[in-house]
Amino acid sequence: MIKATKAIPELLKEMNKKTILSLIAKQKVISRAEISNITRVSKATVSSIVEELLKENIILEQGEGLSTKQGGRKPINLAFNPTAGYIVSVDIGAYKCLMAICDLCGNILYKNLIIVKQSTQTLDKIITSLKELIEKSGLKEKILGIGIGIPGITDIKNGIAISVPELAWNEIPIRDIFEKEFGVNVFLDNNVNMALLGEKWLGNGKEYRNFVFISIGHGIGGGIMINNKIYRGNNYTAGEFGYLVLSKEALNMKKFTLDQYGYFESVASGSAIEKRVQITAKEVFENASNGDIAAEELLNEMIDYLSMGISNIISVLSPEGVIIGGGVSKAGEQLLRPLKERIGKLSPFNSNIQLSFLGDEAGVIGCAATVLTNKCGINL
Repeated sequence: MIKATKAIPELLKEMNKKTILSLIAKQKVISRAEISNITRVSKATVSSIVEELLKENIILEQGEGLSTKQGGRKPINLAFNPTAGYIVSVDIGAYKCLMAICDLCGNILYKNLIIVKQSTQTLDKIITSLKELIEKSGLKEKILGIGIGIPGITDIKNGIAISVPELAWNEIPIRDIFEKEFGVNVFLDNNVNMALLGEKWLGNGKEYRNFVFISIGHGIGGGIMINNKIYRGNNYTAGEFGYLVLSKEALNMKKFTLDQYGYFESVASGSAIEKRVQITAKEVFENASNGDIAAEELLNEMIDYLSMGISNIISVLSPEGVIIGGGVSKAGEQLLRPLKERIGKLSPFNSNIQLSFLGDEAGVIGCAATVLTNKCGINL
């Protein structure tokens, strides 16, 4: 009973510390008095926690604020210190891997892009390239952790890549491998969840508590945020939108399994287009914009399927926003405008449909955010 009684104040202090640090990180510049007013934590407790954070160098004192109407001494402003440490991000895709080193505000300082493929040497190649990037940065001793996005089903609790068909990975203990190689904490998630988190932190998802990120590229995947938390579902498979079924013709197709595309992917992804016409989705968009009738028809069919799938997602989840990323999203308004028109006809529910703000960097920004939340306790 005595141990439990002692543990409660420590737990409360830790919770207050995370709340105060998260507030400073979000507000950029704030005084002790403002922290106390916003959090309703006593001024004495705020001062005590702030002193700890100053000693840890994760926050800094930064000039004077404005005095109150009653006058008196001007408050000292506090600011988050983005160079208190650095985060390594690894966003692994089906064909390429973007790795980066970020500061604690998500600014990318160094990055490297490598091609990956289905090979037993793929993981070794990623590790070797990452070591070279860290060495080049000169920041090895200040790395707080590594965030890794995996293009498949990921057990985030145990750090295992359960199933990654494109890379032929099954039950690979990614976290253990990387922690052994780099000697820092490693945090794993599905790469689309990482992009979702990146948009929540620094992209178009900042103002949403409930939104969906849909990646349309080689395949189709999704991330779901509900009440500011990623929803992962049973066995970490929530957001596998590629398996949506839009027509009864799916019943006549072969059984859909984890190592095969789902129905939605088979009719609306970039690879679906490439299989039909032997050119890239990018080239189809370009040809359509240049008046190619066949390309226009193919593009319209793809957008028809996308609008049906996204309308279903909106009907089920009723998100505030739907953010579209992935390679196909680079078509911009050529994709977005007709997509919004069709969805407006199919769904009576309002949801703000936008393109990704962060583009190709959404995943690495999300990987950094994962380390920030898990390692530093900062709520985005």
